[in-house]
Amino acid sequence: MHSNIRAFYERKYSGGSEIPRTSKQYAIDCVPPTGGLRILDVGCGSGLNSKAIAEMGHEVCGVDLSEAAIQRYRSCGFDGRVADIENGLDYPDQSFDLIFCAEVIEHMTSPEVLAREMWRVLRRGGRLILTTPNSAFWLYRLLGLLGYTVGELQHPKHFQFFSRRSLLKVLNDAGFKPKEAMGRNMYLILPSGLGMLERILPKLAFTREPRFRTGGYFWHLSNKSSLFNTLLADTLILVMERS
Repeated sequence: MHSNIRAFYERKYSGGSEIPRTSKQYAIDCVPPTGGLRILDVGCGSGLNSKAIAEMGHEVCGVDLSEAAIQRYRSCGFDGRVADIENGLDYPDQSFDLIFCAEVIEHMTSPEVLAREMWRVLRRGGRLILTTPNSAFWLYRLLGLLGYTVGELQHPKHFQFFSRRSLLKVLNDAGFKPKEAMGRNMYLILPSGLGMLERILPKLAFTREPRFRTGGYFWHLSNKSSLFNTLLADTLILVMERS
């Protein structure tokens, strides 16, 4: 990756923290609850997801582009490696039982390279749990009518924009077979600053979540679902198998 991209993530992990999202928790829920698996967290950051997975009793290690992130990751007791995963994963073939890759593939300039490498280091019968924003989400389609593009609306370092169909094609081409396809289906979104209304939104099952671009937050009514993800999911969650 270019040096300015690396610098972006160094600043992120030197001065900030990872943002917990319900979509990532939904992905973590796909990890087998019984321990004993050797798991690679691709794009591990400072270890927020790895901590939750390790608490299930699994052995977790991670790779990330940011040296600052890996320093924090190692301080949590994990085996972490600084790596530009565009150049491959520095592990032998079939090293892992499961790979966890949450909102990483959209940051790649060559997502097919990442897909092939994850297939290579995963054992036969192993699982890949992968999430990415759904660029065919209904809100993006609606805002497209007003002249906005997904590049303007998503993270500033997204280089790939996937629908469920295009994401499955990348992973299928690498040799993965789908086991489960679901998403964080988002039915209603409300802005911040709603005054007294915000006191009752949690009682109506709304979730408050930070907004990366602005540093503010928004409210959403959502759940994990395997239905109508092509249109309703803002985040795609796939469980794939290496045959």
